Amino acid sequence: MSTVPVTLPDGSVHDIAPGVSAGEVLRDSLGKGAIAALIDGVEVDLATQISSACTIDQILPDSEEGLHILRHSCAHLLAQAVTQLHPGAKPTIGPPIEHGFYYDFHMEPLGEEELRAITKRMKQLVKENLEVVREEHDNSSLREIFASNPFKLELMDDKLEDGAGSSVYRQGDFVDLCRGPHVPSTAHRRWFRLTSTSTAFWRADSSRENLVRIYGICFASK
Repeated sequence: MSTVPVTLPDGSVHDIAPGVSAGEVLRDSLGKGAIAALIDGVEVDLATQISSACTIDQILPDSEEGLHILRHSCAHLLAQAVTQLHPGAKPTIGPPIEHGFYYDFHMEPLGEEELRAITKRMKQLVKENLEVVREEHDNSSLREIFASNPFKLELMDDKLEDGAGSSVYRQGDFVDLCRGPHVPSTAHRRWFRLTSTSTAFWRADSSRENLVRIYGICFASK
């Protein structure tokens, strides 16, 4: 079997079997700790398989890139907890921001008691250590997955070319339309706190639907 040359940050070249994941290469060469990888300068999940010659580096959770990924992943964790506790809630968008993240939902307003319950459920999901899996889907499949969420369908209409597909990320029973990358499992998102809620409008348009925005902070360590 032919091998693939992979160049590490120190300039050394290692020959690996095609199909080995970025995470396996980094774990064997640099030790544990990475939450994502850089392949030829592009951020990717640790599960990404290497099939051709490349350079590879690790993304650590306390780096600028790592914190961005960690906070984006926490937004997904929040959305999973909210949709489990409030099945009628429709997730819209959930980006990372400075020091944290938020996610907007089409749902009834929340009080402090509901926010505490969501936090508790997020912590349970962290303990469950759910694997985060990237999936590629065509347009038809995406529309089936998000058939009950008109907000996701609208995003697809605006952002995806006709017939084009996209990636989704799945953790347990939750799936979200996303380009990623994300952390490998829910266990990597321990150090977060939900801070507040506010109102928002879908796509920042006051003539559109009212949304509930939930804010949180997230860091690489306690």
